[in-house]
Amino acid sequence: MARFSLGREEDEEGPSSRRPVTKKPRTLNGTFSCNAVNNHEQQQQRRCEIEETVSEEEEEEWESESEGIFPLINGRRVRIGDSEGSRGHGSVSVTSSEEESGCDLEGLRGNGSVSVTLSDPDVLDCPICLESLSVPVFQCENGHIACASCCIKIANKCPSCCWPIGYNRCRAIEKVLESVKVSCINQRYGCKEILSYSKKTDHENACIYVPCSCPFRGCDFVGTSTNVYAHFSEKHGSSAEHIFFNAVHPIYIVEKNQRYQILQMRTEGIIFIINHASDRLGSAVNIICVGPASQKRRFIYELLATDGESSFKLESVAESIPSWSENCALKKFLFIPRDVVNSSARLKLDVCIEEREYICSGSTTT
Repeated sequence: MARFSLGREEDEEGPSSRRPVTKKPRTLNGTFSCNAVNNHEQQQQRRCEIEETVSEEEEEEWESESEGIFPLINGRRVRIGDSEGSRGHGSVSVTSSEEESGCDLEGLRGNGSVSVTLSDPDVLDCPICLESLSVPVFQCENGHIACASCCIKIANKCPSCCWPIGYNRCRAIEKVLESVKVSCINQRYGCKEILSYSKKTDHENACIYVPCSCPFRGCDFVGTSTNVYAHFSEKHGSSAEHIFFNAVHPIYIVEKNQRYQILQMRTEGIIFIINHASDRLGSAVNIICVGPASQKRRFIYELLATDGESSFKLESVAESIPSWSENCALKKFLFIPRDVVNSSARLKLDVCIEEREYICSGSTTT
């Protein structure tokens, strides 16, 4: 039997081994000398110092190499170039830390929208009628495009190459038209619609924010109908005949060459104009309203002319015209024969504009 001493003489005897066994430090029921402990602590301290030095060198090397790849923008480093996330969404958003706090970056990335500037906006117009393209769009075998209405006008024969057109849809252009979002041309006048390019023309033709022009001769004021009414009342109110709804007012056309007479409602300031045109057969008169052509509010009016023996009367709906001119052609009008016009020194018209609003479907409401 042999005895192995680990620093304690009172250790119990253990079995002998034929081959030498490497001595291992005991973690339980054993003691270490002070020198061994100190050597172990020194080794651990040197190892930590070496690791810290290597980490600092790697960090400095990474920062030096990344200055061109990760520039400092708004207090944070942003990677320049493609990342797997940015490639999938087609756009990269760079925001400051203050902006990030109130901005949903995941929502922005998931949106996938891209800001694009067209150097030639006409590229989305029909090359034949020069109007904005709308779905459907057709193409010939050589790739020339045309809108649906133009295909009918040109008898389905491409004007560029004489190949048939109007049978094959141009899906690529249609997809672009549906994807491109634009603001209404009347945005500065209050319209906040954001719509696809293919619906741009239809919306602008029906937009209630279309600008109106002041009807006073020589005035170039342009604005919404409400602003035009207020402007006219302030600047040119004395040049108009002020009337009320649902009341008959005698209006005189003093001279045969007088082309118009402006009327303005005392309550709402709405502007109406009596158009007058004369020739050798007599005079034609009607009433229009200054306002957007697409406005739903229309007004019924009555015109009556008499010479004491004969009466001529017209009941119609006032057409809305945003930019009126005294040279505008009369559409629906009351014709007064020359004999009636010449029976007095001036033409007298009894005018009544009703407050009832005319709905385009043909019904009226009070």
